[in-house]
Amino acid sequence: MRPITIAIYGKSRQDDDLPGILHLLAEARNRGFSLLCHEKFAAYLRKSGVDGGLIPPAFSGIPAADVAVSVGGDGTFLRTARRLAGSGIPIAGVNTGHLGYLAHFSLDDPAALLGGISDGSLHLNQRRMISVICDDLPDGFICEALNEIAVLKDDSASMINVHVELDGYYLADYRADGLIVSTATGSTAYNLSVGGPILQPELDCMVLAPVAPHSLTLRPIVISGSSSLRLTMESRTGSYRLGVDGYSCVLNDETTLELRAAPYSVWLLTPPDATFAASLREKLLWGRS
Repeated sequence: MRPITIAIYGKSRQDDDLPGILHLLAEARNRGFSLLCHEKFAAYLRKSGVDGGLIPPAFSGIPAADVAVSVGGDGTFLRTARRLAGSGIPIAGVNTGHLGYLAHFSLDDPAALLGGISDGSLHLNQRRMISVICDDLPDGFICEALNEIAVLKDDSASMINVHVELDGYYLADYRADGLIVSTATGSTAYNLSVGGPILQPELDCMVLAPVAPHSLTLRPIVISGSSSLRLTMESRTGSYRLGVDGYSCVLNDETTLELRAAPYSVWLLTPPDATFAASLREKLLWGRS
């Protein structure tokens, strides 16, 4: 039987965690896993002085792997998910960042991750993504989001107006600094910071949450994950900023966006004892005085 192949992704600024990362790689080899390393992370390891013999073979594009491991914070996990979009390869996150809602494992206990991969005891969670459809996006701009898609004012103190149609019917004009359209997974990210609701991440839905709205009656709203949205923007500057999971570009007001569920999901690996309630207590310090 062929060994399980793990593709390693990681952020390129985590020098303090290098000993733990090398221990993770060594432990994986000792357990008989075959390892690959994304080319950008491999370059970082070489630049950091890691012996070339300890760095797994580098790859670009979609790897021939059974599992992907993202070493970093939620931002690293989101980049990994974007690179693997549509591949069906499940992703386990090892948290070396801050809160780490998506990264459930630790460098302090590599056996919890590697043992779970070996014996198949990790839970496989399906997370929906949102696609933005537009003919005028820059070449190479990735159009799928695991957390959120945001339209924001571009370099101006003036608000923008976001005209929203829901399933072909007029919903509202949001006069605000911007509008966030979030997945349930992303409800604890940008959406939470502007007062949007926390959602159980497995739910098939989206949240519309305005950023600093001019009218206090424009409150966040939860819609079906099967809904479609059409966004038309108007601003004094003639342009706005589109953000997709932290990546952004500037578009002209004439550029209309269509948002809908992506045709594929991200598969997230979590410990068998991980629960949504426990994550909220740990990350948001619920119940602590």
